[in-house]
Amino acid sequence: ISQIYEKNAEYQDAKDILLLAYERAPLGKGLLYKLTDLALRENNIQEAEAYYREFCELSGDDPRQYLLRFLILEAKDAPLEQINSLERYCQEELDEKWLYHLAELYHQANQADDCVRICDKIMLMFGLGKYVDKAMELKLQYAPLTKYQMDLVENRDKYEQKLRRVEQEFGSAPAGKAPQEEYYD
Repeated sequence: ISQIYEKNAEYQDAKDILLLAYERAPLGKGLLYKLTDLALRENNIQEAEAYYREFCELSGDDPRQYLLRFLILEAKDAPLEQINSLERYCQEELDEKWLYHLAELYHQANQADDCVRICDKIMLMFGLGKYVDKAMELKLQYAPLTKYQMDLVENRDKYEQKLRRVEQEFGSAPAGKAPQEEYYD
């Protein structure tokens, strides 16, 4: 029910449903994660920070705490602090969207070597997709593509066909759309 409210940008109603669920089962760190996210969507940073603190108390070893901290810092417009939080999240979780976002932050901070390193990692780990394409474009502002990366560009159609065959064989998600991606978008 909360997701329906969220899709309709009725964030307060979505939070009310999640709070009701949390009151009945207060061990739900996923609920606290989502409550923090919804508070940020309402631009209520103080409320988001309160949910974030509860989330950290309940699950101090969950790497999503770094992502939540990053999102709070982003809402506060604290760019240098954002990098540290997102770096810590990306050390724990392999997520192309947030890796690319980290590369962009390095670019904005004029940290060219770090930007190129993260772009290379995205291309190596994921090979195809919109974030790989964006990483290639960003890297080209600082350095040429490697032989492997050029092969990805030149033989993109061949690799995409192989990926489609594997997806059809195993019935997985469409190319370029990871199952968790919808959760963060």
